[in-house]
Amino acid sequence: MNKLPLLLSLAVTTSSFAAPLHLDLEMSSEEYRILLLKQRGERSIRKGMPSAEHPGISEAIRLGERLSRWIAKVNEGRTPETAIRLTSASTRRGIPIDKPNMYSPEIIRTDLRNVLSELPKEMREVLVGSGELPATIPLEDATFITLARKVDKSYQSAARYKSVDQYRQWYIQAAARDVRGYHYLSTNKIGAAELKDVAVIPQSKLKPIQDALTLVCLNDLADLQECKAAVAAAFTNNTVADFFNEHISGAQANWESFFAIPGDARRKDISWGNGVATVPFNTPEIPKFLPYLKDNIEDEFRWNGWALKLSFGTFPDGPLLKFEPGVVPHVNALGGNEIVMDANQPIEEYESQWTIRHEFGHVLGLPDCYHEFYDTTAEAYVNYQLDVTDLMCSRAGNMNERIFLELEEAYSPSLTQVPVPSTQE
Repeated sequence: MNKLPLLLSLAVTTSSFAAPLHLDLEMSSEEYRILLLKQRGERSIRKGMPSAEHPGISEAIRLGERLSRWIAKVNEGRTPETAIRLTSASTRRGIPIDKPNMYSPEIIRTDLRNVLSELPKEMREVLVGSGELPATIPLEDATFITLARKVDKSYQSAARYKSVDQYRQWYIQAAARDVRGYHYLSTNKIGAAELKDVAVIPQSKLKPIQDALTLVCLNDLADLQECKAAVAAAFTNNTVADFFNEHISGAQANWESFFAIPGDARRKDISWGNGVATVPFNTPEIPKFLPYLKDNIEDEFRWNGWALKLSFGTFPDGPLLKFEPGVVPHVNALGGNEIVMDANQPIEEYESQWTIRHEFGHVLGLPDCYHEFYDTTAEAYVNYQLDVTDLMCSRAGNMNERIFLELEEAYSPSLTQVPVPSTQE
């Protein structure tokens, strides 16, 4: 049975609530600061006063902002080569699917307390204090950066919580797209044959398999309690293999929806042939942005002799680059034409260079392959990336064979193009 209609109905259900902003899972602290400033301004306009918040959230944000100001002051007396930087290409590790990130006010407060207890007295007193910030740091750069990154992580979690929690109902519904059950079963090569007889399933694997099957069912039916009851009944009646066969295609379709270019996002202006895909792009008005686009995008989108080339000119329906101060970088739609970047972020920074590559992937129709939802049992938000080595999943990722094959299927005239329904918000 084809479960795509059920998957699409899930997308409709999820989007019946107010949808959140497009927020990458590995946003920089500066991006979060911009987002919080915007939210504070909107809140003051709506209500005239700030809303109450959990003390763990407010303390993590206060310390993170003070850390940022401290680093900025220190860097005023340093060269670009010796400046303190908390992020770089080498510091990105991604958020693996089997080691998801979880955050809530209580988790953030506990983590922050643990971090503060780890800081040397000289560093802790500066951060928790309210006096003038020093122009130097009391530790070696490497040690300071390691500890500062931990403080910064608490700040980012708190800022994200403030940004997403107003959409909690949306994130509760998004739990139905949790792919970890399908990932566990497929990674461990567990199929109907391995589930045919409950009696031979190792005791150590019973609970992980039950949990995975519950999530596989959830991908299909979007009702957690119904799925828990159905899994329990399948194990009692020794019909687990039948249960697996009933729901696995829906779970597989859900997994694939995080990678496939939807039919309605496939561009009509890409020329593909002789190992080259040519994409028209509106020439930027400011000359320095042309090599910024060309160097980053063409450097990224290449695979085993195949290459993507940008053809600059004037195209009424072609991609274009826009800069606006204080925005979260985004594309106006999957397969859309407007790449909007933050005008306040220098294009020389790693964050900007990764982002333009990733956002151009959206111009090509590639969806984000990461997921975030609210776990009502744990009372916390959960997020992870389906593949930390993939450009569309993680800031630690790059162009890979998976992306090439997806582009080839969508745009090579030698392959049959079958429209894929969109489930991307």
